[in-house]
Amino acid sequence: MMRRSSIELIAHRGNAAEFPENTLPALRSALELGLRHLRIDVQLTRDGEPVVIHDHELVRTAGIEGSVLDLSLAEAVAVEVAERDRFSDRFAGTRMPRLADVARLLADWPDATLFIALRRASLARHGADKFVTAVLGAMRDCADRSVPIAPDLPAIELARARGAARVGWVVSAYDTHSQLKCEALRPDYVFIDERTLPAGVPLWRGPWRWAVYEVAALPQALVLASRGATLIETMRVRALAREFTSRGP
Repeated sequence: MMRRSSIELIAHRGNAAEFPENTLPALRSALELGLRHLRIDVQLTRDGEPVVIHDHELVRTAGIEGSVLDLSLAEAVAVEVAERDRFSDRFAGTRMPRLADVARLLADWPDATLFIALRRASLARHGADKFVTAVLGAMRDCADRSVPIAPDLPAIELARARGAARVGWVVSAYDTHSQLKCEALRPDYVFIDERTLPAGVPLWRGPWRWAVYEVAALPQALVLASRGATLIETMRVRALAREFTSRGP
């Protein structure tokens, strides 16, 4: 189990190093390893139902042509997302989960927080109103532990207006223009790719918590913490949790 510290880990797409990403086994593994923050990606099916998958195109995770945006919910949840290029047939039969399935998993972990990334392709296809409504509806039983996040400011503002307890903005550029937008929005969380950050610059101060993603090792995490990050997002869940544990409080 991971010890508590000033830095907390977010499991990016669950324990995606050892399981197919964004699947129930990956999410359950991260929780069992002691992480209490998860980040998943959500798309909407043709009939407007939220399912958990990053790419709307199915080639990488499912090994088939086509887009989840063109499938009905019944068709989507029948798709195997076993990432056979990475795992061969080890996870044969692993299916694409609905967001509602993740909500049921979260019910068994009352201290866990779920960050839900609203993917651009579905926002473009369905619009923010339909997307936000579907996500908040699927998570209504654990709304206090669900955090919609997106790079799209109108979608995040809409989620907040519709009653989301907390919201997060995904920053695409670390510059003055983005800082002014952040200060106007005042999100609960700000997410940024570590590779986007200029070296050595302190993170903007505000009422938000910084979450930095694409982090793979403890020294990298500690440098980010010294700059103001309190949440570190990784796909190397087991390895990084072990590094935290061996370092001590």
